[in-house]
Amino acid sequence: MKEFSNLKQELESIKKMGWIKCDQKNIGEVGLKLEKLLNKNPGNFEIPDYDNIEIKTKSSLTKKLVTLFNAAPDSYLFEIKRLHGLYGYPHSKMRQYKVLNNIVSCSRRTYIYNGIFFSLKVLWNKRMINLIVTNRQGEVIDNLTSWSFDMIEEKLNRKIKYLCYVEVNKYYEKEQMYIKYSNDHYYVLKGFDCFIKLIERGIITITFKIGVFQTGKRKGQIHDHGTSFSIHEDDLELLYKKDS
Repeated sequence: MKEFSNLKQELESIKKMGWIKCDQKNIGEVGLKLEKLLNKNPGNFEIPDYDNIEIKTKSSLTKKLVTLFNAAPDSYLFEIKRLHGLYGYPHSKMRQYKVLNNIVSCSRRTYIYNGIFFSLKVLWNKRMINLIVTNRQGEVIDNLTSWSFDMIEEKLNRKIKYLCYVEVNKYYEKEQMYIKYSNDHYYVLKGFDCFIKLIERGIITITFKIGVFQTGKRKGQIHDHGTSFSIHEDDLELLYKKDS
C-alpha cells in the first residue's frame, strides 16, 4: 500500500544499523529512539507518529496488550476526577492517597474496591460506550460515565487508521541497553463498527491509569496517565487487515 512506502524505506535503513546504544534503559526509550531516528517529534499523542501512520514497538520475545489511543470520557468535563474521588482506592505505599488503575471490559465485571465493580456496555441506540458501576449484588449504582461514538470514531480515523508494528530485540551490557529493530508489520483499520463490536465482545478494553504524584510540589495530587483503549497483540488482525 502506497501509504506505507516511505516508512518502509526508512525502516529498512534503520534495521541495517544493527545494534543501537540507548540513552536510557526504560522500555519507553525503545519507541522514543525510533521516533528520533525517523526525525519525528516525540510526545504528541493526538496525531500519528509518521505522517498518517501510528507506530508501535514490541519486544520480539514477548506479547503484550497494545494501547491504541487514549480517550477520557466525554460525558462530563471532570469525569476522571469524579471517578477517582468516588471509587479510587488506597495507594499501595502511601495509603492516605487514592489511585484507580484497572482494566474494564464488556465481557466481565472488574472488582475495584470496597464492594464496587466496573464493567462496560455498548449502547448502540445512544451511540456511546457506558461505564456501569455495580455493587456486590449486581445493582447499578452509577452509569453517568460514557464515551460517545462520535469522539471514538474521530480518534480512530485520525490516530490509528494505519498502523506499523515494529519488533525490537534488546540486550544489556554493563547496565547499558542496546536495541535492534527487526521485523515490521503493517495494518489498515477494518472500520468503526468493527472496533465497537470488538469492545462489545470484550476484546478491546479500557484501562484507567489514575495515579498520584509521590514527590515534589504536587505530591498527593492526581496523576492521570490517560484512559486507554487497548487490544492484545494476538487480536490485532480482528481489528486490522494486514498489508503485505
